[in-house]
Amino acid sequence: MSKRVKVSLIATLALVVVISGWVYFSLFGNPIKMNDAEEKVRAYLIQQKRYSSEEMIDITGNYSFTSSEAPYGASVTFADQPNDKYHYGLFKDGHIEQYSYTSDDPIHLESRIR
Repeated sequence: MSKRVKVSLIATLALVVVISGWVYFSLFGNPIKMNDAEEKVRAYLIQQKRYSSEEMIDITGNYSFTSSEAPYGASVTFADQPNDKYHYGLFKDGHIEQYSYTSDDPIHLESRIR
């Protein structure tokens, strides 16, 4: 195999890896940014909404490729409603907002006034 063929194969392989990574992050999000969204939502709920850590049993970062305003966010499960989730978006301007919930009786509902 000639040197030119080897270089072409390596360049093609590198291009495939880069494109695959770009497609993966476009569809499923950056895991580091999802973890950052979890931490920011946790801090928001503790510092601004005055929840304790014990009141939240799960916070999971998420990504939506369809949202241009708030692509990253987190789903929160509260201890007093373990079967329900409240969804928070982390907007590009830095603010955090609750945008949906799965509860039929939402006791952690936030107003949409900014």
